[in-house]
Amino acid sequence: MKKDSSKYKNIIVSTHDLVYPIMGGGGMRTLKVASEMKARGHNVVIIAPADKVADLDGIKVHWLHAPRKQRSQILSSLKFNLRLLRKFVRFAGAADTFFIHNTIAAATLPFLKRIYGFKIVLDITDIHAEYLLIGERNVFEKILTPFLLRYEYFIINSADYMTVATKAMKELLVSRGISADKIKVVYDGVDKERVPRGKEKGAEYGIIHLGAIDYQHGVDTLVRAIPIVANMVPQARFYFVGGGRQLLNIRKLAIEAGVLDKCIFTDYLPREDAVGFLKKAVIGIVPRKDSLPNRIITTLKIFEYWASGTAVISSELDGIKEIASGGRDVLWFSPGDIRGLAEKIILLLQEQAYRDGLIEGGFATVNRFGIQSSASQIADFALSQ
Repeated sequence: MKKDSSKYKNIIVSTHDLVYPIMGGGGMRTLKVASEMKARGHNVVIIAPADKVADLDGIKVHWLHAPRKQRSQILSSLKFNLRLLRKFVRFAGAADTFFIHNTIAAATLPFLKRIYGFKIVLDITDIHAEYLLIGERNVFEKILTPFLLRYEYFIINSADYMTVATKAMKELLVSRGISADKIKVVYDGVDKERVPRGKEKGAEYGIIHLGAIDYQHGVDTLVRAIPIVANMVPQARFYFVGGGRQLLNIRKLAIEAGVLDKCIFTDYLPREDAVGFLKKAVIGIVPRKDSLPNRIITTLKIFEYWASGTAVISSELDGIKEIASGGRDVLWFSPGDIRGLAEKIILLLQEQAYRDGLIEGGFATVNRFGIQSSASQIADFALSQ
């Protein structure tokens, strides 16, 4: 990669999420944007976690291992950024722009920017340090949390421009002193063609939580609702697909509640395998807790539920309310309301006509949220600056 004066830019794309194999929405969104920039003639290099691949979609990949976050989120992210720094320095002198999905991969860029003079464009779908305030932390993490929260906002403020996942997130950043002119809202999206729409025999009794299980996801609320559902609909089966740091605790909770026989748990899966489980369920759950970081985001799983013909029950949170309409494409329940969630699940299991109406509403809504459209909007904003 060499610096030149042409209209085409040298762009480094990075994220802490796996871009191969795709495990979640962050890797997919990042790869789609990188491909869009490449298609417009720009010189793009990806530096991100990947499974030893040399290129993706014709883009050169310099891979490294993803942060594991199993023992300590903070130490894991620190080690990841030290490995990332060595790779960033190789390209920083020739780079016009660093495009980074979320801030975990951007920790060193405010300082490198001062040396090399490139632009930073962030694509933010989560503010990670905010989750530290609501999750389980060791003593070390509790001491560091306020400093990390300030530092994450420092990284965001150091960016030249940024796209964010919701209006609620933009409002929060503006309240923290970041110029509204630097921020564009681009909602997440899904590739409908890569989400299965058919259902298997028995799926009419299937309920799914798709995606990793961490503390903020509120999956304990769903598990605690299972005994109520099973009492009314004994055939009900619950799929927990995607692993996560809280997987063992959630499985233990299912044992304590006496409903393990109603549950199927998986570990982390490549995205193609994970979405395959949507064929086994007609109800998808988004049980996130009511907290600041949850109120300002959407979640990829709701788009995947809609695209697969799966009726959605979701916590009523501000960010998700920007894209969904109660009674049309989603059933709301109050975050943490175990009985309320159970009653909504029972309703959809027993009332097929109502469930089918939500499914049709979801089909209509998801047409507004294609991943290619999102990637094009992000690239438009990043490249126009």
